[in-house]
Amino acid sequence: MAKFSRRHVLGGGSALLIGAGLDGKARAQGTQGPPAGRGRINADVCVVGAGYAGLAAAYRLKQAGIDAVVLEARNRVGGRTLTGPLEGGGWVDYGGQWVGPTQDRFYELIREMGGRTYPSYASGNSIERSVLDPNVFNRFSGDQYPGSDILNAVYDKIDALADTIDPRTPWTAPDAEKLDAMTFAEWLAANVPNEHARALTGGVTSSVACASPSEISMLEMAYLVKACNGLDKLFGFAGGAQQDRVIHGTQPVAREIARRLGDAIKLGAPVRRIRWNDEGVEVASDDITVHARFAIVCTPPHLAGAIEYDPSPPTDRVQVTQRWPQGLVIKVQMIYAAPYWRDAGLNGASLDYRTMVGETADSGVPEQYSRQGIMTGFIYSGQARRAVTLSASERKKAVLSEMAEKFGPKALEPIEYHEMNWSTQQWTRGCFTGFLTPGATTLFRSAVRDPVGPLYWAGTEYSTVWPSFIDGAIRSGELAANQIRAKV
Repeated sequence: MAKFSRRHVLGGGSALLIGAGLDGKARAQGTQGPPAGRGRINADVCVVGAGYAGLAAAYRLKQAGIDAVVLEARNRVGGRTLTGPLEGGGWVDYGGQWVGPTQDRFYELIREMGGRTYPSYASGNSIERSVLDPNVFNRFSGDQYPGSDILNAVYDKIDALADTIDPRTPWTAPDAEKLDAMTFAEWLAANVPNEHARALTGGVTSSVACASPSEISMLEMAYLVKACNGLDKLFGFAGGAQQDRVIHGTQPVAREIARRLGDAIKLGAPVRRIRWNDEGVEVASDDITVHARFAIVCTPPHLAGAIEYDPSPPTDRVQVTQRWPQGLVIKVQMIYAAPYWRDAGLNGASLDYRTMVGETADSGVPEQYSRQGIMTGFIYSGQARRAVTLSASERKKAVLSEMAEKFGPKALEPIEYHEMNWSTQQWTRGCFTGFLTPGATTLFRSAVRDPVGPLYWAGTEYSTVWPSFIDGAIRSGELAANQIRAKV
């Protein structure tokens, strides 16, 4: 099935999203307990961060009989996942929310923690602003629609280029230096004559990193596509990365891991300094100091680079974290009394390369939990920068007006409205994921992931399988845990 139509059937985007400005009930749902107390702790391993990477690492180490302590800056676990309840039942995932085939590690962890999944809603027609006439919206459910031949030709070129990349060593790809020096925007300008097709395919593809095409290299873009098994898998519904969602949301799975880890997790403990040598590490937060043989730093790379290290890591490691920004996207949740768009034969999915809200998806939950309609919108990169210059009321008015243009006047009157912007959150500073800037991949090569003495790195950015997704975070944490197990 063509890449473009699969993307539209879902209308989603990456599973690792963004959030900020939670209302009271969502904050309560996300809170795990009071900040950790003072003290000095001895352990085999100190894990920095209680997102999915850190939780997976600590849990696998515990299963192997290795003592791990987790220091988490926030007063909750889950990292870039955050789930809140809705009035009248149901839930909203303010962060990562999807899982799909070949994301085996996340499925396994869901099952281990007693969770269940359900299929994302995708019945009916999708909506897309036409690349042939930007004043027209296409409604379709199959592979063929006006302009599909143009779009799929672009996606085929991207897939073909991605197939030349080994995700473990992208700097060894043919023409790697040339591709790393070229932005995705430059590649599009050279390969896509239709300006509307450039805007649409550029926005769709770069949404995996929530980067503008002008700020990410073609090599990094192709690497992300290949590491996520190609565009069909990356943006697909049935058989793709957005196939399923988790009953009760994604963060409860993280909370259950934390419950099983018990007192090993110390909340409200941002790590400020790591002293290390060949014998071990001393990891210090404001109130807790952990002495351990190893440390796994499971924060976004730019935050890992902000920690004080004594001695300093190698120059390449220091430099690469300065070239690893986080993406930018605002996630909008609009709650309605019912999913009224379904009655009109629409599945809630849309793509629009001109408006502030670039994508939408139906995020409804099974009817036994709630019959409310939950519409999710994504405001990406450049549009997000424009959106944050508006007041909250102006932004809401603009968003709902755009929704009404696609889904009818009922869109103007949600019973709840939420915006989430992880870029404003101190311990995240952006989502879905971090991306290497042009030139960084070929310049720093394996320094991106190489351990430094007793220091290991984990997080979705470090995974070479499903980076930017929850599954990638889990894989990276488990990999670091296995590397340490081999040395204990």
